[in-house]
Amino acid sequence: MGWWKQQRRRLEVGLARLAMGVVNRLPRPVVLGLARFLGAAGYLLARSLRRIGLANLDLAYGEALTGREKRRLLKRSFQSFALVTLDVFWFSRRTEQRIRRWVSFERPLSEVLGRGANVCLTGHLGNWEVLGLACAVEGYPLASVAMPLKNPDVDVLFNRLRQSTGQTIIPREGAVRALLRLLREGRNAALLLDQNTRPEHGGLFVDFFGRPATVSGAAVFLAARAGCGIVSGFCLPDGRGGYRVRLPDGLGVPPPKPDDTRVREWTEKITRLYEDEIRRRPECWLWTYKRWRMIRPGDDVRAYPFYAVQRRNGVRRTSAAERSPAGGVPTGSS
Repeated sequence: MGWWKQQRRRLEVGLARLAMGVVNRLPRPVVLGLARFLGAAGYLLARSLRRIGLANLDLAYGEALTGREKRRLLKRSFQSFALVTLDVFWFSRRTEQRIRRWVSFERPLSEVLGRGANVCLTGHLGNWEVLGLACAVEGYPLASVAMPLKNPDVDVLFNRLRQSTGQTIIPREGAVRALLRLLREGRNAALLLDQNTRPEHGGLFVDFFGRPATVSGAAVFLAARAGCGIVSGFCLPDGRGGYRVRLPDGLGVPPPKPDDTRVREWTEKITRLYEDEIRRRPECWLWTYKRWRMIRPGDDVRAYPFYAVQRRNGVRRTSAAERSPAGGVPTGSS
């Protein structure tokens, strides 16, 4: 490891520890104001992320929203993600007390999860980190899959906070086997499926906001093998500084040995759920993620965002906007 990389890792750990010691002592209104400020600053300074977000909004909403409306929505998305990050630290102090004060459920969690195992779906919509803490405080600790952070020392700190109420964090590598074992033991397993999964890793191209995106079939596989249901929950801002957990109706139990057709049907059902929930609160979704990164073979690359790639015979092809220096860059002010 190079000298600069070592110093950067140490700086990141120092900043994380500082945040743990400072942010969790701030009054709630200050945290909310800080999230708005940091999110607005990120929107202005992170030009590449802003470009990705606006390209995604163009794909999802087309001319249904004006450019000004898209920029305003994206700015709020930046602020939402800033609050997610700050709340990882803020809820680390007096965790149970703060969860009960600032997080409510639209109906009892027991009505959704019952007494047996479930595959629980959420996404990068609202505050997925607080949702895991809140479920454990309510007596339903989840086994959640998390992508390890690039800095392993910071990853250890974050996982310590995530597991403070009894939640179990499972690394993404080898997660399916671990989750299946826990489900068969009667535990609830949580997945975030609004991310890309390569086709060679089980990803299926399913329409998402009218354009194919790769979606993992892991939820269907796990629920079918474990004989349990698929449910979902989303921890959304309540407008008063806290969160309210939305609990849609469960999707049911997949057949024990679904064929490819049934797996696709269930994956499409799951993807429609995500799209419906994002449309309800679009400002709370992480629009800066390259959700349509992979292009379905045979599709026109020009129909996808500038960052999308397609491989044919080992050759990487890019969309027309990515080849153009000015492609996809918004004009005007927010």
